[in-house]
Amino acid sequence: MNRNLYLLFTLFLCCCLHATAQNDFINWLDEVLLSDVKLNNNSEGQFVKEISASVIQRSEPLLTSLLKFNTPFFFRENGYGMVSSASVRGTGASQTAVIWNGININSQFTGQTDFNTVNTKVFDNISLRPGGGSVVYGSGAIGGTIHLSNEFRFDGNSENELRLGYGSFDSYQASYNGNFSTEKTSVNIGLAGVSSENDYKYLDTQERNENGDFYNVSLNASIAHWIGDSNILKFYSNYYQGDRGFSGTLNLPSNSEFEDRNSRNLLEWKSFAGKFTSSLKLAWLDESFKYYENRDSDNFSSGDAETGIIKYDLEYEFSKNKRLNLIVDYTDVQGEGTGIENAERKIGGISALWSHQLERLSYELSLRQEITNNYDSPLLFSIGSSYQFSENYLLRFNSSHNFRIPTFNDLFWLQGGNTDLDPETSLQAEIGNELKFNDFKINLTGYFIDIDDLIRWIPDGSGIWRPVNTANVHNYGLEFFAGWNTQLGNNPFSLNSSYAYTRSIDQETDDQLIYTPQHKVTLSAGYEIENFSVLLQSLYNGSIYTSSDNNYELEAYEIADLYVGYTFLTKPEIGVDLRLNNIFNKKYQSLPSRIMPGRSINSTLTFKF
Repeated sequence: MNRNLYLLFTLFLCCCLHATAQNDFINWLDEVLLSDVKLNNNSEGQFVKEISASVIQRSEPLLTSLLKFNTPFFFRENGYGMVSSASVRGTGASQTAVIWNGININSQFTGQTDFNTVNTKVFDNISLRPGGGSVVYGSGAIGGTIHLSNEFRFDGNSENELRLGYGSFDSYQASYNGNFSTEKTSVNIGLAGVSSENDYKYLDTQERNENGDFYNVSLNASIAHWIGDSNILKFYSNYYQGDRGFSGTLNLPSNSEFEDRNSRNLLEWKSFAGKFTSSLKLAWLDESFKYYENRDSDNFSSGDAETGIIKYDLEYEFSKNKRLNLIVDYTDVQGEGTGIENAERKIGGISALWSHQLERLSYELSLRQEITNNYDSPLLFSIGSSYQFSENYLLRFNSSHNFRIPTFNDLFWLQGGNTDLDPETSLQAEIGNELKFNDFKINLTGYFIDIDDLIRWIPDGSGIWRPVNTANVHNYGLEFFAGWNTQLGNNPFSLNSSYAYTRSIDQETDDQLIYTPQHKVTLSAGYEIENFSVLLQSLYNGSIYTSSDNNYELEAYEIADLYVGYTFLTKPEIGVDLRLNNIFNKKYQSLPSRIMPGRSINSTLTFKF
């Protein structure tokens, strides 16, 4: 696996041509930089957290590692590099939407994204928005959304970055990023891969993590071109290939293997004409997998889903602070695979988004209605507002109606699918406070979510597990973000923290839902002095229940990682860094009998030119 990974990188870099660019600079519209414009323009009353580029660069490449140390979200991991899912505000993995350049990419089969299949090194911007977002981002955006975006710049510059790394457990990492532009054209290329034998020892035992080897490669290519001064074409393409064994538990060995391939392509034509702005998006997504119960056998189960999306967004700007968007979209999904038959979904939708900014008050009203023959679609809405009391204090409010449609596995799995399922629906509200004092920022949000028709897989009278609409769940809690960026001795210093208090209560039993910690805390500190940089990251995850009756509990844990980097040269820039993971060698697990690695080390050599 390692040899294949490095061979792929070598061939790719040999084929790359260095592009020269014009030096003229044109100050194009700011919205061109960020693909997901709706994240900025339609998040009134909600907090949007952008993870800084320096934190992304210094973190492990898999998205799980980045987010678990920098957000209050909880992650359920089957082991390093294995299946990983997020829980946001106490909701399940399929109630968190992952958005790629404005497009929801959650799996049509499971309804969720495996965060260990996302390599952060191929994206320019990673942001998160806790809270509902189904009006804009569709099914699954109940607990929150996580945004992966690529930027375009037209500054006439070219940049290249190459990173090569090696670490514990025979782990290899490599990535290349290239950005080339003229005043009219911008090209963005990213290639990243991770490979590991992943045979770490289970702490306090004589056992090792067997059958946990994995490798994956991600290729991201984007291009934008201005046609005159009022039209721009943008194309994004992302390909992921991953092979991995599924490691067993402490007591149950495994010899399984999973192969998945994902291809995403998006074409956008954006036009500016006076007070009108129109956007036409055409997207094509393909996801496929093969699962081998015995990796030494030729027998496997498989699945393939193809999704086509057409979306037209017409915006009219009544004035500088009044804007109306009308959006029409159509989605066609075709799926097939082992145990799944006649899986298809055709969805049409229409949305209206109104935003108005006054001197101190800003508000937003949004509606969406979908039409499909698969289920009864509810009318979705979002109401958000914010009031700027002073330059130091902002008050936010948001309320929304969101939903999640049943997945292909929920509906069509022959061994237990249920075609009579209704969508999950939720009503939620939140109040947020933002305080700023010079270099110090605080965000504190209280929220409440009422979820109806929660889809759960439970055994029927014959012992077969089937999905049914059963539970009514109330989620409520607090989220806290704090950041301090200043100078210590004329050198940059940053201190960031987050905290989540989460209650997710089944209204029938009055019990906390499983795998939902009541408390999670993160804390990170970074400092740069001359050519050195240091980043210390730590987290605390509270205990979680592992049985629905709350009789079994997995204990809390705390871990910390340390990053140290040194730059040898500045032109071209050459640097080396070391990352020490789990520096106190703590034994911990986020799922029963799924022990995570102890202390480990990774080193990376970086070239920028």
